[in-house]
Formats: sequence, C-alpha cells, structure tokens
Amino acid sequence: MFAAIFIPNFSLQTVLRHEPDVRSQAVALVDPQLPKPVIVQLTDAARSCGVCEGLTASQAMARCAELIIKPRSPAQEQSAIEVLLQTAYAFSPNIESTAPGVCTLELKGLGFGSSQAAEQWAGKIIEVLAQFHLETKIGLAATPELALLAARSGTGVSPVSSYSHGRDARATNSVESLPISALDPPLEILEILQRWGIRTIGELLALGKDNVTERLGPAAAELFNRVSPDSPRPLKLVAPSEEFAEQMEFEHEIETTEPLLFVLRRFVEQLSRRLELIYLVVAEFHLQLGLASGAKYERSFKIPSPTGNIEILFRMLQTHLETVRTDSPIASLRLAARAAKPEAQQFGLFESTLRDPNQFAETLARLTALCGSHRVGTPQPETTHRPDAFKVARTFVHGPTKLGGGGSAGSGDFPVARQKCSELENSLKPPAISALRLRRFRPPLPSHIEFREGKPSLLRSQVFNGPLVERRGPFLSSGNWWDSGRWAREEWDVETSVGSLFRIFRSNEGCFVEGIYD
Repeated sequence: MFAAIFIPNFSLQTVLRHEPDVRSQAVALVDPQLPKPVIVQLTDAARSCGVCEGLTASQAMARCAELIIKPRSPAQEQSAIEVLLQTAYAFSPNIESTAPGVCTLELKGLGFGSSQAAEQWAGKIIEVLAQFHLETKIGLAATPELALLAARSGTGVSPVSSYSHGRDARATNSVESLPISALDPPLEILEILQRWGIRTIGELLALGKDNVTERLGPAAAELFNRVSPDSPRPLKLVAPSEEFAEQMEFEHEIETTEPLLFVLRRFVEQLSRRLELIYLVVAEFHLQLGLASGAKYERSFKIPSPTGNIEILFRMLQTHLETVRTDSPIASLRLAARAAKPEAQQFGLFESTLRDPNQFAETLARLTALCGSHRVGTPQPETTHRPDAFKVARTFVHGPTKLGGGGSAGSGDFPVARQKCSELENSLKPPAISALRLRRFRPPLPSHIEFREGKPSLLRSQVFNGPLVERRGPFLSSGNWWDSGRWAREEWDVETSVGSLFRIFRSNEGCFVEGIYD
C-alpha cells in the first residue's frame, strides 16, 4: 500500500507560502531562468481574468491590470521540499522524494484496518501541511504510480484501490475514468491514440497490452505497467534533512525593520511548528541577512532554555535587530534552527536559581541595546595592581540551574560553589586577627593635602578638615610594570586628630581621599 502527496502548482505555492493573504488574489509566476520568461503557473483568480500559461508578463498585465507577478525562487522551493519530506517522515519511515512537490510513502506495517482509517490518516497529513500554507492532495493505491495518479486527478484524499495487493473493481473503475493525459505519455503516442479515438485509460486497457505494444512499442507497455496494481516498483528511500531553515529573497530591498520583522515572525512560527511535529524545540537560531552590496550579516542566538514558544523566540530576535545597522539594504533573509529535546528540570528545595532563563536573557539583551555591550555583564578583576581594575564579561545563561560569567559560565552549581569558596576562605583567614574594612568612595573625593618632609600632614576634604597625627606609607603602585608611569600613584593610610582612619593618594591627576576604614 502506498500514498502519494502531491502539491499542485508547487513553485507558485512556495513563493506564496509566507504571504498567505495573497493566495486569493490574481497572482502569476514567471521563471526568470527561461530564455523567454513567460508565466508558468497562476492562481484561479488570475485564470478567471483570462490569464493563462505561456503569456509574457506584459501580455498578462494587459488582460488583468491587477495581476501580481512573482518570480520563481529555487531557494524557497528547496525549503518547501524539506518541509514536505520532514512532515511525511513523521507519518511513515519509508519515504521517497519522487519529484519537486511530490512525496511517496510506503504504508507497510502501519496496520490500517479499513479504508476509512487510512483516509483519516491521510487527512491528518493534509491538515499538518496546511499549517505550513501548503495545499496538498493525497492518493492511496496499491502502487506508487496509481497513488500519484489518484492524487493528481482527485481532491483531498483520493483512494484508488482496496487495501490488498490484488486488483478489484473499484480500482479498475477509478483508473479507467482518468484521461490518457494523466499518464504523461510521449507526445507521439498521445497523438496516435487520439487519432484512434482513445481518450481514457479504460479505452486503452480495452485494446490489450500485447496488441498496443506490438503496434506502439515498449513505451506503450510502460503505460500499461503504470496503471497495473500488480507491478509495484520499489521506492528510492531518502532521509529528510536534519536542517530546519526558512529563507526568502526579497523582490524589493528592505531598508526598515518593520517588514523584516513581519517576515521573520512567520519564519519563527514555521520553524517552531516543524520542530513541534517531531517533538523537538529550538536550541539555537542562526540569522543571515544578505545585503544588496553582496556582503552578509550573520549572528547566532543560543537559547538559554530550549523552547518552542514563538513569542519568546521572536522577541529575542526583535531585540537584537532593533540595534542592527547595515551599510546597504537587505536583499535576502535566512533563519536556521538547531533542534534539541525539551529540557526537564527539577529544582532543589534550597537552590537560588533562575526560574525563567529566557526572560533573564531577554532582559540582558534589552539592557545591552540601551547601554551598550561594554556596560552589561559580570564584573571580573583584571590581573593588575591598578586599584579597582576590572572588565565586564558577557553573562551566559545555559539553563535554569546554571548561571555564570565569562569563561566559567555554566561550570557548576552556585550553592555548591559558594559552599566551597566559603570553606576555602575560612581555612585561609587567621582566626585571631580582625581586619579593617575599607569603604571606597566612588569616585574618589578630590582634596587638598599638605606634605612636610615628603609626608602628608594636613587634609582638607569633604569628609575631614584638620591635621593628620599618624600615617603609613607611601605604597607605590599604578599599573603594569611595562607602563612608563607604573609608580606614579602614592597611597597613604592616615589617622586624623579625631581618630578617623582614611586612605589617601596622590597621582598625576591630583590628591584624593579614596576611602574610610571602619
């Protein structure tokens, strides 16, 4: 038993797949690769206006002023083929890519108890492909050829034969009513049969295989074999692509964000549904913008917690694109998704972790867009003697129980790490010595300091005015040893006449109070 999925006007449907609102209008498809670009496919609305295949664009516009001309897109056709094969693979492990827009499935082992059950199964395929804006027909028959004939000639689900390997009356009647042209015979044979008055397959079968083969040769025998339920051919099995991508080449270059986001949202919806069909979610997006100048803008987006939620996925892309500036208009768009299994997390009773990593990542992205990438992240101290020297490392979120900054992102669980650090700190700290805490002023407070014999003796500042009775220093430091002014900073720990302890310093910029000791 075989099923054939047939997509009528395949090239036209792939172009209109991301513009479903245009399907009801008069639209014609032109193939720019032809020596003389003419209309190859068109909608019913365009046909009702008098447009037909073979006309040039100007001739078609003369017949229908409201006609919309679309160019054929091989890239979008390839995406639609991937959608078709991936959908078919979800219903049967044995599939064949018979032709562009045609997929044949072998139903061996699926165990349909009746023709009604098989038709319901085929109806589910039609419903799934309708979510991807692909109108399809399905034929069920004992051979792949009969199934394809049923799909092309019928509407919706078309059963041609009973669910056995033998030939029955219903199969014969269904096939005999089809025209000879449904078999796509060679033009010479078709003209001969028409001169003979043979119009249907039933009339051809009535002549007999041996008689027709003797007069018309092996090509006629092939026609008989295609309509015979007793000679099924083996399928050329294929595996669907593991890549999930949507792409589009724009007719008019895009210069603003609104139309780009409109198309991008449709891409996100399509990819999310394709993965949902096989019980997977999005783990990473790869965005590629083709520019009119020939350059490409590419960016990867790792999803902290893999999800199939369309709103979350789209907001992440939208937040980033609001800050993107390109040197030329956008000519094409491609969005690819890397699939992953949904994560199942169980939180501990005393864990302090992120409950929604995706929302946290979105917040970071919005802050980055507002403040700049160098101002949002996790502070990390630099390996230098300069006071308060640090760098801002990007914060990575890899899941509900892992959060880190810089290179150690996601390397461990926070409660365990805090406990180990606390134990190490307690083991290194002398138990009998209590250290003073320095509360820094950020920024340091400008002050006036008088020096006598190279030592500070008087302080005038916002926090204290008066003499200094005790001092320790100077401590020389400024930065890296290879800097020319590496000893340009003099630090002093001083005690005032009222018993307050301050840290002051003198540098090339002047004198300052850096902090106060508790």
